[in-house]
Amino acid sequence: MVAADVAFDVTASSLEGLFKDAAIALAATQIKNFKSINPKVKKKIRIKADNIEQLLFKFLGELVFLKDKDMLIFNKFTNAKVKKNKKYFFSCYAYGEKIDVKRHQSLVDVKAVTMHLFEVKKQGKYWKARVVLDV
Repeated sequence: MVAADVAFDVTASSLEGLFKDAAIALAATQIKNFKSINPKVKKKIRIKADNIEQLLFKFLGELVFLKDKDMLIFNKFTNAKVKKNKKYFFSCYAYGEKIDVKRHQSLVDVKAVTMHLFEVKKQGKYWKARVVLDV
């Protein structure tokens, strides 16, 4: 059997928390012992988009890109900020390290974040997101 998609839902009281929790869920999808990822690399991430959905989509896509390009996996995110001017902006520091196949037990290789069922919405005082990953 071959898996084609993995989905997760995230709920947080702020947009910044939603972005951080979605990024941690992405790491947990890929690495079984994701808490063992050491903060050896600090990377400033900046994203802009026309709306909140595109902003989260691009952020998670950037994390997948960094995993594919540089073999980097992150599990800690600080100084997360979401701002809106004419566009939406997100920035944070991501902490992690290169994937070490001897230490990090791989679960699945995420190829991409998909738009299938992807959503970000505010319900009451909470932000919610649904993310589907192509694996």
